[in-house]
Amino acid sequence: MPDVRIHGFMLSTWVRTACMTCVEKSVDYELVPLNRGSSDHAAIHPFTRMPVLEHDGRFVIEALAIVGYIDEAFDGRALQPTDLDGLTRMREWLSICADYVYREVVRTIPRDRAPSEEELQTARAALERVDGRLNGAPFILGDRITLADLYLAPQVSNVREKAPELLASLDALDRWAAVMAERDSFKLTSYDAATFRRN
Repeated sequence: MPDVRIHGFMLSTWVRTACMTCVEKSVDYELVPLNRGSSDHAAIHPFTRMPVLEHDGRFVIEALAIVGYIDEAFDGRALQPTDLDGLTRMREWLSICADYVYREVVRTIPRDRAPSEEELQTARAALERVDGRLNGAPFILGDRITLADLYLAPQVSNVREKAPELLASLDALDRWAAVMAERDSFKLTSYDAATFRRN
C-alpha cells in the first residue's frame, strides 16, 4: 500500500494537481474516493473540500499546502524555484490559477448544460489574460516544470472538455498545453485513465 493517500476524485482539478505532483516527484500514491459532505469527510477537512493528503499519520488540507508538502517531503527534482524571482513568479501563477482561472473558467463553465454567452465571455477573457502572460517557453517559468504548470494544466484540460472553442487562437496557451499533454503526470491522471492506485 502506498504511503501517500489522496482523498478525492480526479474530476476535481485540485485533486488532479495533487496527483500530478505525486507523479512528477515519483511518489506512489493511492487515490481514495470520498463520501463527499459526510461526517467522515468533515473529520479530515472542516470545510468538506478536496483534496486531502494523508501521509504518515498526518492529514494535510488545501492544494497549496498539499503540493508544497509533496515537493518538500520527498526526494526528486524540485518543483519550486529556489531563487527569489522564480519563487515569486511561481507564487503569482499559483494565485492567478487559484483565484481567477478557477473562478472565472472552471467554476463558470458548467458541466451539466450549455454555457450562456455571458459565461463564455467571462471564461474567454480570463484565458486570454493567461495566454498573454505566457512567454513561449516550454513551461510557465522557462525550461523547468514547476507547481505553476501543475496548477494550470488540469484547469485548461477542464475547459477543453467542457467548451473547447474557448481555447481557439490562444497560441501561447495551446503550445504550452501541448507540452504538458505529453507528460506522464498529465496522461496518468486524466479522468478516463485514473484508477484508485497509480500503476
